[in-house]
Amino acid sequence: MNLLSVFGRGAPTPGCDTDDVYALLKAVLPTFIARAERTRNSPTDASGSDEALAFCLHFNTKVFNLWAVLVQWDPTETVQRLSAEEAKVKRNLMRVLDELENLFVSQKGEEAGRAFEHLGFKRRQSETYPKLRALRRTLPKGETLDEDFLKDVDHIMRISKKGAEKRERLLRNLGQALDFFYNIQPFTTESDTSCPIRFSDYPLRHVRKLSKTLFCVVQTNWCCQCLSSASHVSRKTRLNLTQHQRFKTTTTGGQVLSNSEIRFRILFPTNSHNLEWQDTEIAVTERDHVTAEHVQAKNRLCGIIQGVKAGIRPRMVVYAKRLWQLEADPEINQSSSPQLRDTEFRSLKDLLRPDRSNVSSLSSVEGKNRLILSFVLATSLLHFVDGPWLQENLSSENICFLASNRRSFPDITRPYLTTSFTSLVQPPRPRDLNQPHRFPDILSLGILLLEIARGASIDFEEPQDRCVVALEYMDRWAKTCQTSRSRVVPEGLYRAIRACIDPVESRNNVLDKTFPKDVAVRKYIFERILYPLEDALSTAYEIQLNKLYEDIEETKEAGGVGSFDHQGEHRREKQEAAEQWLEHLDGVHRLFYECEKKCDRLREGVKKATRVKVAVLDTGLQLPGAFQENYEDAERIDLQQSATFIPATGGEATHEWKIDCDGHGSRVSQIILQIAPTADLHIAKVFKTRNDLADPNMATQVHKRIAEAINLATNEWKVDMIIMCFGFEEPIPLIRKTIDKASKAEKPPLFFAATSNDGAHKGMAWPAREMSVIGISSTTSDGSVSTFNPSENKAYSILYAFGEGVPVKVADPGNPDDHITEYVSGTSYATPVAAALAANLLGCTRMLVETCPLEDRAKYGHVPGDLQRMSDMMTVLRRHMQKSHVCGVESLIPWDFLNVELLDNNRILKDIANTLRRG
Repeated sequence: MNLLSVFGRGAPTPGCDTDDVYALLKAVLPTFIARAERTRNSPTDASGSDEALAFCLHFNTKVFNLWAVLVQWDPTETVQRLSAEEAKVKRNLMRVLDELENLFVSQKGEEAGRAFEHLGFKRRQSETYPKLRALRRTLPKGETLDEDFLKDVDHIMRISKKGAEKRERLLRNLGQALDFFYNIQPFTTESDTSCPIRFSDYPLRHVRKLSKTLFCVVQTNWCCQCLSSASHVSRKTRLNLTQHQRFKTTTTGGQVLSNSEIRFRILFPTNSHNLEWQDTEIAVTERDHVTAEHVQAKNRLCGIIQGVKAGIRPRMVVYAKRLWQLEADPEINQSSSPQLRDTEFRSLKDLLRPDRSNVSSLSSVEGKNRLILSFVLATSLLHFVDGPWLQENLSSENICFLASNRRSFPDITRPYLTTSFTSLVQPPRPRDLNQPHRFPDILSLGILLLEIARGASIDFEEPQDRCVVALEYMDRWAKTCQTSRSRVVPEGLYRAIRACIDPVESRNNVLDKTFPKDVAVRKYIFERILYPLEDALSTAYEIQLNKLYEDIEETKEAGGVGSFDHQGEHRREKQEAAEQWLEHLDGVHRLFYECEKKCDRLREGVKKATRVKVAVLDTGLQLPGAFQENYEDAERIDLQQSATFIPATGGEATHEWKIDCDGHGSRVSQIILQIAPTADLHIAKVFKTRNDLADPNMATQVHKRIAEAINLATNEWKVDMIIMCFGFEEPIPLIRKTIDKASKAEKPPLFFAATSNDGAHKGMAWPAREMSVIGISSTTSDGSVSTFNPSENKAYSILYAFGEGVPVKVADPGNPDDHITEYVSGTSYATPVAAALAANLLGCTRMLVETCPLEDRAKYGHVPGDLQRMSDMMTVLRRHMQKSHVCGVESLIPWDFLNVELLDNNRILKDIANTLRRG
């Protein structure tokens, strides 16, 4: 006899299984809780009697406690653990549903009829529990039952107006069901003493079930009837592991997250070679209806994907175990195009490869982002372990990232899982007792986390055991971190990696016999791996998981990320030509030495005021060998008025301005120190590495750092110049507002910025094209235009300066105490050259005014102040310090004007004054 016939309801429908009745009861219970609460608080509704009020209180208590138990319970796990009890599980679920089904009033009453109609309450007699299912279809989308909905519910169900016998039976059935479900839950061994949160309270356990449903339905529809269908399922697909996903491990303040629906983002290949991808959104819901307009896909998924026009993202939904197409979304954000090329992706394996510059590999990424990636991957394994999505163990080969272009570093906090929709049903293999680790999925995650932490891959060779090799690498890594001051590893990260790799850890803690094996494995991942990673994020970087979800989910505005341009110059002829350019500067430097001699008789304060204060906003300053110490002793680097805007995290010292993990800021600063002997530097560290600038997740932080640095340099340091050797594709409102404000300050600084950050195929970068900023493009040493410059726009204030093969001193890789010469190219290096030449001009005029006769001072005393205005500085530079090349472009050449021979009769001041007078 089937269970439904026991209750007199006829034969069950095909969908009336344990999962089905469980989902129905869990969905409608909150409505009955709210209704009971309103009845208890309304004496009129409760008939005013003490007996009726007491009944409402007992009813409310029982349905609330029953719901509290069921929302943390997975019937599939219980049936798997207690297969002999399946009939009892169903019977107790349906015992409650039967009682609730009978609480509805007739639709014939006037008020009830209006309420039923207003709710859109439509029963389907072919269904079991037609009233409860109709109620579920009317539930507001989201987690809140609004007042209008509850007012209608007041009219369609009655809780207290029943006879005493029926009330007693109702409470008895609710109580028996509550006792049953409470007693079959495994409370005794649930909590791990090292983990203060419970796996049974994990609010995202439903993701596993819904993701399985998604896989099965998409697999069915991907195997369509078109001519090329045989190859569809074998094609690779990419699952976005962060978009629309949540990462909380506990609820807050008693909140219960909605678990009836979840959205996924999947990239489908649009051709058999996986060269192009279509981003698609698919929701999976436990509801049995969808209110939005929809059409059944009917095994034509490939046609939907391949027929999409540019800028369109298809939307679909899975319900009733079928795939339905929804109205598509247009994507107006160009940085989030739904159509992607395979060349825009980089695998984790690529990023783990060693890189000579150390800026294009994972080892250059800050620890916070690597830890976030580790947490996302551990969460994914918790959802997918022993499921269809993980047809292979997690590895650096099946994890990839989207990069905005070939030269930019990808955002590693947004990983994709590369998989396929093929069915890989393999017979269980006998346990090999010679393999020390019995859980290959967990071991593979540990290897992946260790590779991410080290920033380098682990090499395995046959016939080595992967577990043994991983343990050796883990111990060496831990010892290295203990002896290195700059590499502080959060304790939670180490615990998580050891829990994955050490076979003793999993052997002693996974096999809890009160749980089925797959539940025990996920419980172990949750308590021993996921929680320690959460603890590491919180203690080392003060990241809360609700904030982590917001950071990853937030779509950054176009232009919010930027970059530096940099390339090494290895051609000997370029290097020799660059050395010759610097030799010509000897004459300029002789001029300054003569001016400095004249200043010897000045008071120290007056002499100090002739120095040019230059703020460099970059990655810090760390010069090789004794260079840094010598410049500091000469007070060329202002130790008191330099600062870092990078927060200290995890006990690392890498945030300090004297440590440059990238090298870009050190090269820029060194160029200024070398070319402009009259300039003193104020270092503002706004990036840890160039990856900060290219990371969409850090865009808001980076913008704020830059704005704060500009504000500090202008108003407290009172600098003469601010150098920004970076750029964005679009203006950044916060930075633009800060530049505008600085330009109106009592002492406005001169702004210099690089014009390009990604080669000639892109337009001029911002803020170089801002009207209050001097943009700098690059030339070779002989004045010919560099090929990597952007096309010039006459509307912008652009100067050209030497920027190809600029020599800088860097630490010798073989002997850090020594140095070698490196030659670098880019508008990032033309910018400090131009700023240094302008500093030479400004410093020269200040010293000449202070040391010239009183008569000349009366004539020319205004010159240094005039040169602080951008328009006047540009006028003088263009009139006196530019020379034309045969290509037609004029570039800055200083030695003809800043020449010791022009000291006679104060010709330098006289010529500048005349130029400014003529305009």
